[in-house]
Amino acid sequence: MANEFQKVEQAKGRPLLQWVGKKPLESIEYYPAQEKEIYGDKSAKDFNKLFWGDNLQVLAHLLKEHRGAIDLIYIDPPFDSKADYVKKVEVRGEKIEGQQQSLLEEKQYTDIWDKDEWLQFMYERLILMKELMSEKASIFVHIDYHRSSYLRLVMDEVFGEDNFRNEVIWYYPNKIQGNINRLAANHDNIYWYSKTPDFKFHRIEEERAKSIKVNARYWDAEKQLFATKRDGKGNVIYVERGAKIIDDVWIIPAISSGGKDQTDYPTQKPEEILERIIVSMSDAGDSVLDCFAGSGTTCAVAQKLGRRWIGCDINLGAIQTTTKRLNQIIAEQIKEKKGKLLSDFKGSLGFKVFNVNDYDLFNNEVQAKEIVMQQYGVEPIKRSYFDGVLDNNFVKVMPLNRVLNKMDIRTLLKNIGDKLDGFTVKAKSKSGEPIYEEGVLVICSGMELDVADFLKKENKTGVKIEARDIITDKKNLIFRKRAEAKIEVRTKDKKLTVELKDFFSPRLMQKLELENEKVLKKEDRAKVTDFRQIVDSVTIDVDYDGKLFNAEEKLMDLPDKKEVIKGKYEWEYPKKGKYTVAVKIVDVLGEEDFQTFDVTA
Repeated sequence: MANEFQKVEQAKGRPLLQWVGKKPLESIEYYPAQEKEIYGDKSAKDFNKLFWGDNLQVLAHLLKEHRGAIDLIYIDPPFDSKADYVKKVEVRGEKIEGQQQSLLEEKQYTDIWDKDEWLQFMYERLILMKELMSEKASIFVHIDYHRSSYLRLVMDEVFGEDNFRNEVIWYYPNKIQGNINRLAANHDNIYWYSKTPDFKFHRIEEERAKSIKVNARYWDAEKQLFATKRDGKGNVIYVERGAKIIDDVWIIPAISSGGKDQTDYPTQKPEEILERIIVSMSDAGDSVLDCFAGSGTTCAVAQKLGRRWIGCDINLGAIQTTTKRLNQIIAEQIKEKKGKLLSDFKGSLGFKVFNVNDYDLFNNEVQAKEIVMQQYGVEPIKRSYFDGVLDNNFVKVMPLNRVLNKMDIRTLLKNIGDKLDGFTVKAKSKSGEPIYEEGVLVICSGMELDVADFLKKENKTGVKIEARDIITDKKNLIFRKRAEAKIEVRTKDKKLTVELKDFFSPRLMQKLELENEKVLKKEDRAKVTDFRQIVDSVTIDVDYDGKLFNAEEKLMDLPDKKEVIKGKYEWEYPKKGKYTVAVKIVDVLGEEDFQTFDVTA
């Protein structure tokens, strides 16, 4: 049975840049989104969207509803700058390099790539972004000297060199570099391409100071003014000019520590850059996309300017930073709207946060069923034992928080038998038994070993029944199950012993398995031979009050990245009595298991 894929138009531009592993993106699998949070005006008619997930999968999701509908795209992707902004996530005791980016990027921002890998990464995403753009849309890609020349050729291929509009130079005069054996790099490049020759563009002007007399020199960096003439004493006169149309060199200070809009996010860009782009390339109410959202500057400026926006980032910290930032902006806008200062506002005062392919299914059975049905392309039906139809099959989604068992099969067969009048008889067997045109597809999350054989033997309905296991059938999907630890707690006299016997993180192991498929050399694959390799920390509160977790320093096991946890911990109580012991275990992806134990010392 075919998965749901979105067709992708091939890049036809010239010239063509080649790299190891280059391959076209002809189609891409659709990934559903799981709604997690809502902010701002909860009664809004429509909501802006913020996605947490791999932007390739988010873009694939957006194609279904937003193909050809995005009016402006700005992205600030990884520059391949060799900067590692936060510590890497590693399986302890094993080195993870190269193509293991999905695992490494899970909880932090890192910018360490192989050149060929980076080019393929950008190529695939730019192709999908082009599919999303409206006919009058533009895209701005922010880059620096590390990969700018390569990126220009890739964008020529994807968008066509005739659709290249400008290379903007962002010069930041306040960047200070120490002693380096070359000229200081004080600018970034921003490439502007349109989808077609018929693109939206509004000329904007920047205010210039009026007549000012200063000492003789031709350029005033602070006032950003050129001299036009001198007075009789040789002093430079800046003639009143009113305004100047913005050119392709933008002199805008970089974000500085403690600045007005500073968020402490390592790659944050000034809002003025986005203001110029959004004002000149879009109208109020237009849609703006940034799938490398970072600190959320694009979303923030789009919100202030009354544009619709979609943001995305794989880094959870970016989602949290953007959410906080947008919340503050919208709170102010809601106040202004009540004061009738936003009467002509065409944006939305609400936004939702979604997960894509990191699904927390098992606490909400209804939402779990909806996501799985979307992934398979099942059309829902109501007032029926079955959940939907797909091709020529009725579909039944079994509870996804447990494996499919024989009791489920018996219930399924009984319901099919009771509803045979809803099936169409196609023919009859030699023995006269009806053969039905429709079949039944059963979707489950794991199954007992002998269930398939049991189904085959017990099915006397004449209806063809197929069981599909999402764990093996949709192995690219990430379904989040809670990490689970097996902990043994013992007391003897006043002595407490806590021993971690086992730890399993389904989400981490699934990610690791998927990443290992990309590594061809067996010796380069990340392996877990000891459960302690995937544990980041263990902390223990020996007298937990049920409210505030307070671990003893002696019972905080925080090994460095080359070491593993001890796994066994001892403590002696000062006096006998009854205590509650709380154990918190965090794996290398940040998943947490928290357990409490009542003991008598």
